[in-house]
Amino acid sequence: MSLRLKLLLLGLATLILPWGGCQYAREMESALREGEQNSLQAVSQTIAASLQGRTDLLYREALPPPDALDAPAAPVSPGADPVRAFLNPGPYDLKPLALTAAPLLDGYPDDWPHDPSAWAYFGKDDRHRFGILTGVYERMLYVLLEVRDEHPLFDAAGTNTLDPATFGDRVWLGFEDSGGEQHQVFLAATGPGSVTARRIETGEYGQQNAPIEPRIHGAWQLTGHGYRIELRVPMSMLGNGFGVLVDDRDARGVDPVSYGTLGSDDLHTLGRLIVAAPELASYLTQFMQPGLKLAVTTPSGRVLARADALAQVSGLGSDPPILARLYRRFVDRPGAQPLLESPAPIYDRDHRTLIGRLEVTQTATGWIRLRDHALMRMLNFTLSTSAVAVTAMFAFAAWLAVRLSRLRRASESALTRSGLVTSFPETDSRDELGDVARSFSTLLQRLNEYTSYLRTLAGKLAHEIRTPLTIVRSSLDNLESEQVPASARAYLTRARQGSERLSAILIAMGAATRVEEAIGSAERVGFDLVAVLESAVAAYRGAFPGRGFRAELPPGPLDLSGAPDLIVQMLDKLVDNAVDFSPPGALITVRLRVDPQVAAIEVENPGPPLPELLPGRLFESLWQSRTGTDSQPHFGLGLYIVRLIAEFHGGEASAANLADGSGVRMSVRIPR
Repeated sequence: MSLRLKLLLLGLATLILPWGGCQYAREMESALREGEQNSLQAVSQTIAASLQGRTDLLYREALPPPDALDAPAAPVSPGADPVRAFLNPGPYDLKPLALTAAPLLDGYPDDWPHDPSAWAYFGKDDRHRFGILTGVYERMLYVLLEVRDEHPLFDAAGTNTLDPATFGDRVWLGFEDSGGEQHQVFLAATGPGSVTARRIETGEYGQQNAPIEPRIHGAWQLTGHGYRIELRVPMSMLGNGFGVLVDDRDARGVDPVSYGTLGSDDLHTLGRLIVAAPELASYLTQFMQPGLKLAVTTPSGRVLARADALAQVSGLGSDPPILARLYRRFVDRPGAQPLLESPAPIYDRDHRTLIGRLEVTQTATGWIRLRDHALMRMLNFTLSTSAVAVTAMFAFAAWLAVRLSRLRRASESALTRSGLVTSFPETDSRDELGDVARSFSTLLQRLNEYTSYLRTLAGKLAHEIRTPLTIVRSSLDNLESEQVPASARAYLTRARQGSERLSAILIAMGAATRVEEAIGSAERVGFDLVAVLESAVAAYRGAFPGRGFRAELPPGPLDLSGAPDLIVQMLDKLVDNAVDFSPPGALITVRLRVDPQVAAIEVENPGPPLPELLPGRLFESLWQSRTGTDSQPHFGLGLYIVRLIAEFHGGEASAANLADGSGVRMSVRIPR
């Protein structure tokens, strides 16, 4: 892992600051939510206290006096609580819903709430049964009636509506007005569509007629199991009682099967209409604020009235900015309730009997926007700080990487053909990298001094040994001219051989020194490499008669810039090495490969292959791999000279085994 990546990962650790900010925002949200919940609970209890004992404000029907508790609609035992008796619904009572919009009077239930528990069902048997759903909206009572009838039957068209022979299925509505008087109207239709109620009036001479009651109208539609009636009745016509009676006929003119919530003999109402007082909605409106909803329900949970301002925007601004909505994804808890709810009971004046419930609902927009404002400022600051820190660390890592790469390049290029480069970058820096650079520079200076000493060691040794060797050789010459015993002749011979070997050593060491000096003073000239190689190979055929030589050269000339004498000397060392490691009679190949950028001189000879780890060390000074005994001294300087000459010409020397393992190939690549 690179230094830049490590420091980048370290910089990314600063992202713990935004994470901590999110956790703080969540804690702040919990505190705000708890405080808002307590405030909402105080509001709900205050409003519920203002409604305590106000049955006249909660219900349209007035609280009955104690002596009226034996009414059939809600029979109670003597001594029972009159409020509890009033709130105890009878079997025929209807409890309309508080509608949020007026349904379209088309005979279909699409505009009605889908609440199965709000339906009331009445019937005589399984074949004669109907369901009724009622609701109140803006001083209007809406009724949805679904009648089960296997044979729905309409009145005969174009006939008198009071002629019994033309009667079909009819629906009677009975209600009690505000003065306690009973009234009845009926609904009759000659086909599906709009329908208007009619009332029966008796004239001065006893004749009856059925004028239209235009205030009560709706729609009559057939269904798969009977028919459906949807109608509207003004609340101003109604008092405490309301009921429905269905006359079911299978044929016109026959006696009907009557059932419902009206008395079958006098059509008087059997149940009450438990509905909120008209003033309740306006009373709740005075407590309204944007983002708040108030609802008053009966003790059983049926909504009497509501005031809804949840959709209104509060005064804290419009929609939150994009960043706030983005940050919410990291802060909002899954499953958190977007609304705050606070119920409160409503009791009678004695605080003994529950007469209703108040439900206060508030949106979380207010404190969420306060949280979003604080969260956005905090996260913007922490994210900006993290971005600056990460960028600074990455830039610092890049700067360190550049400095380290300069040190690496300087160390890799410290060894040149002319010696060691002791000048190192970053030595003037006062930090740890400067200390490392100065240490490297000191090390290279000492190594350069030692290398210089080794470079001149061969010349110095040759110079110092030459005089004693001359004395030894002259002494041996004098001894050989004297009469010595035959037993001493063997010692003289061995001494002479040792002096000759020592002389060869001096000559080899001097040759390496002379080559280095020649390279240092050589001048580059233009020459034809093909001609030089061709001439050298021809000379090798005469110099080494025990070996065969083959030259694979391009047909045309190849011009290079360099020292042709050094090229020939380099080729001599390669051929000497090939002759030494090839068997007698072997064929040595000298090849010149020409590429657009490089000229490659190759010398191949059959013989033992190179060991696996040997090719990299063949061209070092004073290193040789011969393991057998040989009468000629070898000091590991030949291939070292090859490397020096190749580097002088800007090339490189290498060694490799042949593909079939039958020999070795020495290569020198020189740029053109």
